[in-house]
Amino acid sequence: MDERQLTPLPVRDPTAALASVGGDEALAEELFQALLAGLPGELEDLRACLGEEDWHALAEHAHQVRGATRYCGVPALDEAIEALERAARVGDTERIGAGFTQVESEIAQVLGAPADH
Repeated sequence: MDERQLTPLPVRDPTAALASVGGDEALAEELFQALLAGLPGELEDLRACLGEEDWHALAEHAHQVRGATRYCGVPALDEAIEALERAARVGDTERIGAGFTQVESEIAQVLGAPADH
């Protein structure tokens, strides 16, 4: 069992977000707010790819979403979206289904997370 299974990743890590933008608190908050605003639409786009069983498009879209999650200090969502991308790239339908469920759950957590830390 690896360490991540023993210790869940936090929904939000403000320290990581600040580090990713060189300590600029205003920029970190701006990026996080943009992520919050975009997540519902991103989830619908991922769901559409899933419904169409278009694994290539799902992988590409997940990769684009991950571009935002990497810089916003949302480690649990970042890991979930990365796992979904990997599963979609190899067309593993079982992992894709489980991965999408995890992404949905993590997005709900992020959207419910307080914006100010």
